[in-house]
Amino acid sequence: MMRRARRALTVLLLMTTLGGPSIAHADGLRPEFTVDRSRAGRARVVGYLYNDNGLRNAANVRLRIEQLTPGGAVGTVYQSFIVGDVLSRNRMSFDVPVSEADGAATYRVLVESVDWVMECR
Repeated sequence: MMRRARRALTVLLLMTTLGGPSIAHADGLRPEFTVDRSRAGRARVVGYLYNDNGLRNAANVRLRIEQLTPGGAVGTVYQSFIVGDVLSRNRMSFDVPVSEADGAATYRVLVESVDWVMECR
């Protein structure tokens, strides 16, 4: 039973992710990114995390960067924290080093966890 539910969730996530651009939405947070291959042998996923929430700041944000195989399956997973709060209606940059064996990998960026706060810190 668990296997069937897990498979259905995986298919749903792949259909949602592969059908659109390299942007994921989670609780009012919207990452936009590119893969920077300018350094020899050192690729990086770089971009901005936008907070579209009009009332709350996003704190302790953990990003999950998934390297996708040519078949669309998740290969290597990278995790990174956003340093500082992403203020309401604002953005914060991120830069995550990744390794590329073939030089043309595809990535997906997801917000893995966030703490929503309404106070100044």
